[in-house]
Amino acid sequence: MLSGMPAFGAPGDHDLDSWKLVGFIRHLPALSQSEEVEMEKMNPKSPQEMQEEQNEENFLQGTPPPSHHH
Repeated sequence: MLSGMPAFGAPGDHDLDSWKLVGFIRHLPALSQSEEVEMEKMNPKSPQEMQEEQNEENFLQGTPPPSHHH
């Protein structure tokens, strides 16, 4: 059959991963709040976000903030 799209790899090559991705994408519209929160935890963080988290953790542990001398 001529579909205009080339075939990549041998049949069965990485099929399971592809179908897992298809299943994940199809599930996205029905994502629960807890699943969304769990996924957000895995997102990469900017240096500013990482610093804010560290500052919050230090505050919660009673560590004084660093003093800034100019």
